Amino acid sequence: MTSKEEDDLSTEEKINLICGLLQQAPPGEFRNVFEDLRLLVCDDHLMRHEAAQVCANHTRNNFTTVSIRGERSLVTRHNDVGGNRFFDPQSKVSFRFDHLTRRADKILHYQGARRDGVELWRETLNVTLENYVKKHFSSGNCRVYWKTLKSSPFFVVCIESHQYKHFWNALWKSEWTLAITPPVTQVTGSITLQIHYFRKANLHWTASHNIEESIYLINRTQFALDFEKLIESEDNKFQIGLVESLQVLSDEIWKMLRRRLPVTRTEIRWKKLLTS
Repeated sequence: MTSKEEDDLSTEEKINLICGLLQQAPPGEFRNVFEDLRLLVCDDHLMRHEAAQVCANHTRNNFTTVSIRGERSLVTRHNDVGGNRFFDPQSKVSFRFDHLTRRADKILHYQGARRDGVELWRETLNVTLENYVKKHFSSGNCRVYWKTLKSSPFFVVCIESHQYKHFWNALWKSEWTLAITPPVTQVTGSITLQIHYFRKANLHWTASHNIEESIYLINRTQFALDFEKLIESEDNKFQIGLVESLQVLSDEIWKMLRRRLPVTRTEIRWKKLLTS
């Protein structure tokens, strides 16, 4: 976009363009996209005012990890208590979160924390899943949230693991919902993987998998173990499917190259050959 074209845009058009680009920011790159747009727009007030909600949605939707008194927690829509404050059900505290800088402060004891039988089930499930995440994800985190719908309790499980590198970023996240309805509960879940590779290319890749299952809900310890087995099984299915899909995709890409590479799939150093 030229400077003249930018000047011709109305404020509403600028806002639509800014928000549209920010909404497409890959996980871990929102700040980078924001700063690039800020330099182009040259209107800090407009950027910060209009990008605030988009930024908040981005951090909540991607289950952003935050450090609270040395312990990792999550920022999601399920623990949002309003006013840019969020609560952590394990440590029983609430905190203010700056969505742009990703900093937490003003940590307070959370008055809304529950102390009843359902909370014991939630805590047992959370501890079990924390051990599962530590075992299978190098940088993972999870939280189990206690919610209600028409006075009926249910749990929401949020799991995330991310890798943010110099030339590629990746986010694995899963969200699970299950009602507290003994003796059997229905489980719905979704697993999503987002990858952005940006070294000598610009590749965005998103894959997802939806799940509907049921498990018994009689003993809280056994329930937590059964739910862990369910998640592990679905994670493995998803990962195997990803590997198979990537192999097919890789084969197709090699076939479509303009200059066919050798069957060894090894890049030829043409410049080196010409100068040697």
